[in-house]
Amino acid sequence: MTRLPAQTVLREWFHYDEATGVFTWIKEPKAIGSRLGKIAGSKNRFGYVIIGVPGFGQVQAHRLAWIYCYGLTIGGAEIDHIDGNPSNNAISNLRLATSTQQKQNKRVQSNNRSGLKGAYYHAAHKGKKWRTQIAVRRPDGSKKLIFLGYFETAEEAHRTYGEAAKKHFGEFARVK
Repeated sequence: MTRLPAQTVLREWFHYDEATGVFTWIKEPKAIGSRLGKIAGSKNRFGYVIIGVPGFGQVQAHRLAWIYCYGLTIGGAEIDHIDGNPSNNAISNLRLATSTQQKQNKRVQSNNRSGLKGAYYHAAHKGKKWRTQIAVRRPDGSKKLIFLGYFETAEEAHRTYGEAAKKHFGEFARVK
């Protein structure tokens, strides 16, 4: 894991705009060329902004934003993008989450045939209906799969999944 810089180091090198989530250079890195006032970092193939911090290597901008604003490390927690957009590093879009909570905030998978989170076509069922289920973590960390039923339409299955997700995952539930 990458060693993370302290808040004082970040504030020495960068300005962070809390509203936009954009870092700009305020100190000239040696042997790089003129970067003063320019936007720091670039997006990786997953959409996360990565910034090269002198002496620390490449670090995800959302981690830097958290340290810049709150001056603390996150320990074993993860930083979740509330809107699901990995390049939106506005501090109001970031929150601490457990790994399980963060997984609940994922968008519908691209290979989902219905296009609706939680709705799966079940051809093996007599009526070839849509089914839905939800996975929740037990206190011991193991996963429990809860079957929520068969439905005539994908929309009904999706709606039922959404209700269960809100019940089990609260503010981290993403149903879109």
